[in-house]
Amino acid sequence: MKLYPSFRYQLWDQRTAILIYYAILASLLLVSLIAMPFLSTGGSFFASANGVTAVTVVFAFILSLCAFKDSFLMNLQQGISRRSQFLARLGAMGVVCAVMAVADEVYTLLLAGLHMAFPDSFLSHSLYGMIYGDNSGFAILLSIIFSFFLLLAVCSLGYLVTVFMYRLNKLGKIIFWVGTPFVCILFLSHIVTHMYGKLAVFLGNIVQLCFGTLPRMAMTCTLVTALFSALTWLLMRRAAVK
Repeated sequence: MKLYPSFRYQLWDQRTAILIYYAILASLLLVSLIAMPFLSTGGSFFASANGVTAVTVVFAFILSLCAFKDSFLMNLQQGISRRSQFLARLGAMGVVCAVMAVADEVYTLLLAGLHMAFPDSFLSHSLYGMIYGDNSGFAILLSIIFSFFLLLAVCSLGYLVTVFMYRLNKLGKIIFWVGTPFVCILFLSHIVTHMYGKLAVFLGNIVQLCFGTLPRMAMTCTLVTALFSALTWLLMRRAAVK
């Protein structure tokens, strides 16, 4: 079972995109520092990077959407089974999410350090701190854990979508991308017209139940990741070369 070569390839395949993403974040920070003397004369310069993990979630979803086809075909050419590829993907996804969770916290801490030096020009809070209102010293570790499980669930969803799209033919893809927004618009219109109040209360209770505390959030994201991964494997195990 060629598990490690597939894991290394899938992990290495995503390095450039991740480095570019965090290079952009670092560049924004650097540009803010360079521009501060020129823009802060009138006291109007202010840079905020609250909840950077929310942006990373979007990036992680897009990264996962681009992680299947080329890797799948390359691994098959090297004689690596679909099972080994899937297990390697889970490992690579875990490592990538851990790295991004730590990187997000480091970026937030850098902005927090600048806030201490320039309290009127910089501000930064982690997404965990904004949601749970915890800004203690121990919250750094909790924020990393929060980001890891959140990114894990999002990555598993993105990978499921891209494998599902790979299995569809051209007509199926057209129906999916045209039909899904149409159905969602009709569904949302019906909810807003007839069920908004009841649904808002119901969804509020569900969110509180699943995400009210960090342990609940971690358990929910773990279950979601397990469900999406199981569905991905059912689609991937019979995926043909095309």
